[in-house]
Amino acid sequence: MPKRGCILTILITLAQPIVAGDHPELSEADEAYSAERYEQAATLYRRDAELGKVAAQINLAFLYLDGLGVKQDFRESATWFRRAAEQGNVEAQQNLGLLLQEGNGVEQDYTEADKWFIIAGAKGNSAAVEQRMTPVQVSEARKRAEAWHADGAHNR
Repeated sequence: MPKRGCILTILITLAQPIVAGDHPELSEADEAYSAERYEQAATLYRRDAELGKVAAQINLAFLYLDGLGVKQDFRESATWFRRAAEQGNVEAQQNLGLLLQEGNGVEQDYTEADKWFIIAGAKGNSAAVEQRMTPVQVSEARKRAEAWHADGAHNR
């Protein structure tokens, strides 16, 4: 149980929105977030997230993770991290891996977590989760990561 809290703390610590200067298309949502108008920020991020904007998907995932402007919902957070991860975003891939590793909002799945860590190039996370896995699971995670890269759908 303490380990679970540590991972969650790490995720929450990382929960910083992408700033408007980096993504001007999200400036209205970022301004709402900065002004602590979290409900408005969530609405604006959702609008852009549903249009497939990765930055908005990540920021919305963090709002759900932290319960800011929306009811805290790890499942919803995982959904938005997954959408951004599938588009090739490394931050989302790592955070999705952490949620999968701990079973927050999703069924705990070391193999799938490791797949996302491998894809993200998060060697430390991958090594840590692989200590809990069988050799067959490690092999499967690597195959899934290779298949994801080979598919290339995230680069289209």
